[in-house]
Order: sequence, then C-alpha cells, then structure tokens
Amino acid sequence: MDNILNELAQMEGVRGVAVVSTDGLIVEAKLPQDLDPDAVAGMCATSFRNSVTTAKVLGSGKVKHVLIETETDFIIFSSIGNGFLAVVSTRKVNLGYLRIKIDKAVKEIKEKMLEE
Repeated sequence: MDNILNELAQMEGVRGVAVVSTDGLIVEAKLPQDLDPDAVAGMCATSFRNSVTTAKVLGSGKVKHVLIETETDFIIFSSIGNGFLAVVSTRKVNLGYLRIKIDKAVKEIKEKMLEE
C-alpha cells in the first residue's frame, strides 16, 4: 500500500494522502508535518460518514467519492469498503487527472485488502 500512496503523494499539487478506517483511525498516510494525522483522520471520517448519511437519507445509493472544494484546496474522499482514501491537494492540481489516479489507487488498495 505504501507504493500506491507514494505515487499519489508525489503528484504535483497533492499535499497529502491517507487511508482511513471508517472509525477515524489512520491505516497508512503520507502527510506533511503541518497536518496532524489523528486530526486529519478524525475530521475526514466525520465528513465521510456525514456524506454517507446524507446519501442514504436522499436515497442516492452508496457514496463513491466526496469532494470538498475550499478557497485553497480540494479534499477528496473515495470509498474503499471498510474505510476510505483521503487526498488533499491544492486547487492548482489537474483535478481530472487526479480523479483518474485516485480511481486507480482505490482499485489497487481494494485488491491489496482482499489479499490480506
């Protein structure tokens, strides 16, 4: 999983990536020192769970991706089953290309989880 996260983390504009359990624990992360891993995991898990609840209430099916757009960053959560992949990037990132790379990473992470 380390290689998968490294590939995403090295993309231009990506500030950090993490695999987080649904209960808010870091499984693995590549985050800059200015981001506290436990705080990132907890807040991301809360946001992801709220999105899942919203989708359920609206009858919209399972959540695949959540995109939060701020003044300076994109924060993207992608479901991986018993958790999610969180990616924080600057707004200067090529969002379409990032989404393609995230989809590839999610597939690879899910395959790794099945192997274990």
